[in-house]
Amino acid sequence: MSPRAVLVSGASGFIGRAVTARLAESGIEVVVALRRQRDIPGAARAVDASDLAAPDPALANAMRGVGTVIHAAGLAHRTGVNPAALAAANVTAASRVAEIAASRGVPRFILVSSAAVFGKTRVDVFTEASEPRPDDSYAHSKLGGEIAVRAALAGTATRLVVVRPCAVVGPGCAGNIPRLARLIGKGLPLPFGAIRNARSFVAIGDLAGLIDAAIRADDPPELAIAAHPEPIGTPDLIRALARGLGRRTILVPLPAALLGAAARAAGKAALWQSFAGSFRADVTIARDRLGFTAATPIETALEMTGTALR
Repeated sequence: MSPRAVLVSGASGFIGRAVTARLAESGIEVVVALRRQRDIPGAARAVDASDLAAPDPALANAMRGVGTVIHAAGLAHRTGVNPAALAAANVTAASRVAEIAASRGVPRFILVSSAAVFGKTRVDVFTEASEPRPDDSYAHSKLGGEIAVRAALAGTATRLVVVRPCAVVGPGCAGNIPRLARLIGKGLPLPFGAIRNARSFVAIGDLAGLIDAAIRADDPPELAIAAHPEPIGTPDLIRALARGLGRRTILVPLPAALLGAAARAAGKAALWQSFAGSFRADVTIARDRLGFTAATPIETALEMTGTALR
């Protein structure tokens, strides 16, 4: 598909900024929808999107001549968020933007969801066909957003592509990686040397590249997982992050079962699952349907993240 102008919601966020910059570098005109006015590198123009969950004539007018809408707005990586707030940001707003896109005849709608809908840990290698197993309010809201957007676009000419990225790493990322970096920065021995797991991640630049490929593909899949083909274990993740931070880290091999029991006793079972469990993605669909393979090794992305956090 020949790329036309693209509208990016959530363009001031970690993913939205990277997508905007990537598309602009490849020669695509990018319109950004912002809650507050700010400078977004690569944006050709901006439109006010103060409340995506409400009718927005400005947003509707901005979609004239747009070939693809990328909905990257939403709530993530925050603790103590009311489920109703998550639903408004990740379900209602996504559905509303999709409705506007369909009403304006936008040919393609790309929804940035999350591989969190598959759960925090899995024994199997999961694919796009795997059953979702959301296990927290955030994951439930992302899956709810997918369902709402599909319903909003049903029977319209707007084609939906849902991208489910695994945990996204790179300078500026949020969530567990900065928290782990702060722990590494204390310079204390860490008791995680005996963890034997494999978790899938994706570098922010590679996620932007997959979305770019989804814009240009003549026949994109309805659903694509974004991940590097090689997962990483938690001890190697810590070592890579520590190299970027310029810190020497000693990993003590305490039994993982003992640490897991301590985490459960402290009410941190979910955090432990996302830290020590396995979560491996199959990326065949992205490769075969979009011609895309993640290029940045996760260790490299983690080192870059650590360097930026110094």
